Amino acid sequence: MKVKKYLPSIITLANLFLGFLSILYIQAGEYILACHLILIAALLDSFDGKLARKIGVTSSFGKEIDSLADVVSFCLAPSFLVFNILYNSIYINEPFSSYDSDLIFIYVAMLSSFPVLMGAIRLARFNVQHNEEEIQKYYIGLPSPMSAIAICAIILFKLESLDKFYDLDITEINFFTFNIILPLIILLSFLMIGKIHFSKFPLFSFSHGKQNSIRLVLMMLSIFIMCISTFKGLLHITLFIFSAYYILSNTILHFINNSIKLNKLREKLQNKKRGV
Repeated sequence: MKVKKYLPSIITLANLFLGFLSILYIQAGEYILACHLILIAALLDSFDGKLARKIGVTSSFGKEIDSLADVVSFCLAPSFLVFNILYNSIYINEPFSSYDSDLIFIYVAMLSSFPVLMGAIRLARFNVQHNEEEIQKYYIGLPSPMSAIAICAIILFKLESLDKFYDLDITEINFFTFNIILPLIILLSFLMIGKIHFSKFPLFSFSHGKQNSIRLVLMMLSIFIMCISTFKGLLHITLFIFSAYYILSNTILHFINNSIKLNKLREKLQNKKRGV
């Protein structure tokens, strides 16, 4: 019975440990392995809260430790990953003898700090508004695990595809890194503190309605495809498509819904002016 009570927290601590382990591997230059550890941590994060609600052991302690784990695994680790990718890109492209290495270090640190800074703000806001968001069927702002998944997808795409399979020189690779990859990562960071609505993942049960069941089957199918693509060496492509679809579809749907609401409000105001 005690094991059942603490199982969600054990899963959360495993998520935290994987985030810490990924940082160690990033430090050792094992970027691909570090990305995989962050992805596994994200998978665990999707289980702990749902499992706690399923077995009826939700608590304030569980919510707090979950947020702390998320800061490490999905904010600090991605920022550290981005820092190392950018720092190494500058080091390879330009010799440090012609620059002030301290200024370069601070410059890269500032650029790569966006995921951890915006993620911390997003998680703090989520803790304050947790009871309100728990009732809603969506998150306000991009969830930090999804942001981390998207960042890992971008980094894996760079490491697996751009650097290895395409015949590009160092200058072209660094242009891609600083002019395409970096702006995308900064955009993902700001999406975490934005007001765009992102749909929640389905409950792990087929007894919560047809819509939840369909979404659950699709999610299980997505996980299965990702597992297969991992063995085929195509995880970076599958992950990139999955994260891009989730972010773009929710963003577009959010603006469409807002546009519809705005048009309805305008019609009401016009009807009031006409005295209808």
